[in-house]
Amino acid sequence: MGIIKIMEKGEPQREEFIKKLTARNVLEDENITVTVSGIIDDVKKNGDTAIIKYTKEFDKVNLSSENLKVHESEIDEAYGVVGKDLKNIIRRAKENIRDFHLKQKENSWIQAEKEGIITGQLVKPLEKAGVYVPGGTAPIISSVLMNVIPAKTAGVSKVFMATPPRKDGKVNPAILVAAREAGVDCIFRIGGAQAIAAFAFGTGSVPKVDKIVGPGNIYVTMAKKLIYGYCDIDMLAGPSEIAIVADDFPDPGFIAADLLSQAEHDV
Repeated sequence: MGIIKIMEKGEPQREEFIKKLTARNVLEDENITVTVSGIIDDVKKNGDTAIIKYTKEFDKVNLSSENLKVHESEIDEAYGVVGKDLKNIIRRAKENIRDFHLKQKENSWIQAEKEGIITGQLVKPLEKAGVYVPGGTAPIISSVLMNVIPAKTAGVSKVFMATPPRKDGKVNPAILVAAREAGVDCIFRIGGAQAIAAFAFGTGSVPKVDKIVGPGNIYVTMAKKLIYGYCDIDMLAGPSEIAIVADDFPDPGFIAADLLSQAEHDV
């Protein structure tokens, strides 16, 4: 069970607490930079061999080039494990997200101006996108839906997904169901900085993509920072936290809902 810390105004430990929180915003950790740089270089040079090595080292899972990719049979099996209610929630969320992003979609246009001048806008979706979905203690289904569905709605030709395997070597079934429902073209059981490097440069099994999106831990974030320029990224995501401000007459249901919005991230 997680711990909720309620910090009252004027509490003696308040400044120390704030200082501790802001210190976590620093991404320039030299040790992390060196470690992640080494992983990226290794994957760039050795491809699948490096990915397999780091998956064994960090995730304690033995993989081969043949099973880096999640096979369709495993996704079929996931549908039998995930409950009906959750599947319905995923499908409802899919429709809501798609309907919203359809309204955002930009279109190409061309217009003839005076004296033979032609102006216009050409909107072309990317060919390949890579979506990173964290593993951790809970399946972050929202990372699947909120990254894949906008890409598919925009017309991205191929969307690939990487997510770390569990100790048994399999991917969480809820993530697999969400991925198929959202329209992912191929799923890889790879996590960490090695997954980002694989998408950025390509390996024997993993394709090189045009853009990498999705949150992750500090190693994933540092990897995205270091490969930017070789491959586009969405952003550098920080720690996932929430601050709830309420007066003396709040609706407890609203506060509980705000707290629950963070519950999927970790204990």
